[in-house]
Amino acid sequence: MFAQWTGNDMFKFLPIIVISTLIFGCVRYVPRPIDPPLLEQSYRARGLADPNLEQFFKTNFKGGSEAWPPRSMDLEALTLLALYFSPDLDEVRTRIAASEAAIVTAGTKPNPSVLTGAGYNSERGPFAFRSDLEIPFETAGKRQYRVLRAEQLSQASRFSLSETAWRLRSRLRTALVDHLLSGRELEQRGAEAQVRREIVAIYERRLEVGETSTPFVTAARTDLSRVQLEIEQLQGRIAETRAAIAGVIGLPGTALDTVQFVLSNLEQPAAEQALNIQSVQKTGLLNRIDIRRLFAEYKAADTDLRLEIARQHPNVALAPSYSSVEGYLLGPALVLPVFDRNRGPIAEADARRETAAARLSGAQAGAIAEMERGLADYRSALRELNQAQATLDLVYQREQTAERQFKAGEVDRLALASVRLEAAAADRDRLGALRRTHTTLGALEDAVQHPLPPGTTMPEPPSTNPRDAKREPDRAKPQEKKEGVPQ
Repeated sequence: MFAQWTGNDMFKFLPIIVISTLIFGCVRYVPRPIDPPLLEQSYRARGLADPNLEQFFKTNFKGGSEAWPPRSMDLEALTLLALYFSPDLDEVRTRIAASEAAIVTAGTKPNPSVLTGAGYNSERGPFAFRSDLEIPFETAGKRQYRVLRAEQLSQASRFSLSETAWRLRSRLRTALVDHLLSGRELEQRGAEAQVRREIVAIYERRLEVGETSTPFVTAARTDLSRVQLEIEQLQGRIAETRAAIAGVIGLPGTALDTVQFVLSNLEQPAAEQALNIQSVQKTGLLNRIDIRRLFAEYKAADTDLRLEIARQHPNVALAPSYSSVEGYLLGPALVLPVFDRNRGPIAEADARRETAAARLSGAQAGAIAEMERGLADYRSALRELNQAQATLDLVYQREQTAERQFKAGEVDRLALASVRLEAAAADRDRLGALRRTHTTLGALEDAVQHPLPPGTTMPEPPSTNPRDAKREPDRAKPQEKKEGVPQ
């Protein structure tokens, strides 16, 4: 039966074929309702017992014990937890998925169009019909330019993932240093409070025998009360920073209660010679993720300009048709560029490219200034820390001398306690200098967007959600692509 079909019959069934294709080739809607109470419950249930976390952690963590969960975690381990749990990265991953879908959209070819009609013809029968088919063809490489621009924007979105991961590490480092140094300061304030309690007891005994006056006792008690207030504040700060670390990672505050936090270079920050200043500057200029992202956006803007220039050339369409009256017809169709030569969109695209170039240039200048300022601040903080340590060493020598004199009966207990109080004050100054040193080191790392010293590395963020058991998490690192220009 099908062998007896003629061209006339084929055109009769063309609308049915087109309609069937439209119906059965569609993507169906898949609902994904959101239940806020269920989301909260899911968040509070997060922890180190996640079934996929152990494999992810051991695959990406360089070093450490085989025990799980680990009893202690450093900055690298905490960063891995953030790469696994952080909702900020989840949001960027959805943008990457959208940018990859945009590549598919950009590569889509235009659909052909069909026009059918029927009517009455008194000369050749009671009925007449007509079917027109238009098959468009894009010219001047427009499709290739669209795909190239979408790929460049997708690359920029992957750089955004690395930027977000770095910001998470920076926030983690700030909270971790604050937590650990607050613990050191709490120990120092505890030792100082012990010395001040001893001084208060000495003054109270002297007041009882009439060897001193009440204002001296009151002053000693006031100083002790101030230190006790600082102890309460530091205890609250330690709890706050522990919760902040969990929050940056994307875990509830109780998930890390059994984990001890450590930082290898807490007491001995990297010396200036270990940083290799020229290497730091080179690392910053080559590794700044925001500059690489802006460069990808500039290339996308340049490709967009090429696309608008290509749109000056009209597309061509092949338009075969069949009429029961006129028979078969075949001819081209195109838009004549008489009144509109796409000058306005070209000017807009050119302005967007200039804007992208200005942003890139400004970011580079700002990065250089930020690195130079960071290096100067870190040098100053290191000198301050070295001086504070030298002062503390001198005071410790005085304390040892005072202890020997006290044992020999040359000085009284109040004189010894006063020297110990000076040592506590010197240790307080050293901890303040140490905090400033780590703050400036963190700012310098943010300036180069790379861990320091230059030999250290940062884990790469997976571009897919590692908590999804159905997909294997990858370790996508943005790389420069070699683009070809359509001929």
